[in-house]
Amino acid sequence: MTPSSNKEKLVKGVTFLSIAFPFLFAGPAFYYWVGAPALRVGNWGWAAFIVIMMFVAVGLVVRGIALVLDGFFDHH
Repeated sequence: MTPSSNKEKLVKGVTFLSIAFPFLFAGPAFYYWVGAPALRVGNWGWAAFIVIMMFVAVGLVVRGIALVLDGFFDHH
C-alpha cells in the first residue's frame, strides 16, 4: 500500500505558509519601529494597520497548516 497525499492541497498550504512567514517577523519589527512611536504622538493609524496585518498573517498560518494537514490526511 502506497501512502497517498493530495499534492495540490500540500502545495497550496505551503504557499500560504511561505506568504505568511515574512509577516511573522516584519509585523512586530514594524510595530516597534513605526507603530509604537506613532502611537506615542497620538497617530494610531499605523499601529492599527500593523496589528491588523499581524492578525492576517496568523490567519494565513492557520489556513496553511490546515491545508497541509488536510493534504496529508485526505481520504479521497
